Amino acid sequence: FVSFFTLVLVLSLLRGRDRAGMPPWPLMAVGAAGILFMVWDGFTSYLGWRESTNALRFLSGFAAGAGMAFPGAALVNREVFAGDRSRKVGSRPVDLAAAGLAGGAAVLLYLWRPSPFFRLGQLWLLASMLGTFWVLNLLLVYLVAGKGGGGLTAGRAAMAALLTVLELAGSYWLHRLFSAGGPAPVAGSRRAPPA
Repeated sequence: FVSFFTLVLVLSLLRGRDRAGMPPWPLMAVGAAGILFMVWDGFTSYLGWRESTNALRFLSGFAAGAGMAFPGAALVNREVFAGDRSRKVGSRPVDLAAAGLAGGAAVLLYLWRPSPFFRLGQLWLLASMLGTFWVLNLLLVYLVAGKGGGGLTAGRAAMAALLTVLELAGSYWLHRLFSAGGPAPVAGSRRAPPA
């Protein structure tokens, strides 16, 4: 969530809206490698072949999110802002530098975890989670409604926000339904013992 939203913000929403072409193939290959890194980390730890760490899970998720952000920014720039498809996202050194600085700052914030910035990290994580859902729903609204390219409109942005709220509320409702309200906490412990 953090890398996807941070990079889409840098590559699309804040700047570079005119670049709507898919990233150059070397950048797409690096992005695919980031996604495969997350798949490898999740698959091998799930099967019990090795134990993952929080830092490795963060880095693999960050790599996958970054790998999806570049083509995601191209799609947003194309569908929402009617950007030029001949101009590729991430093809200019200044775009890569901006993405690298923003991504590097996020990595430092979450891996180094300086205590004065703890609340900032929590707020950015929340903003990134909600922002990722919103950006993907915004793209969906523009694809379904058609006639995009006029820029970001308040009505379509609000529709994307409504879809985000409905998805999150529905997810919470399904979780409560299937977990029968969730396990009751045991006094003095964080988790109830297995029955």
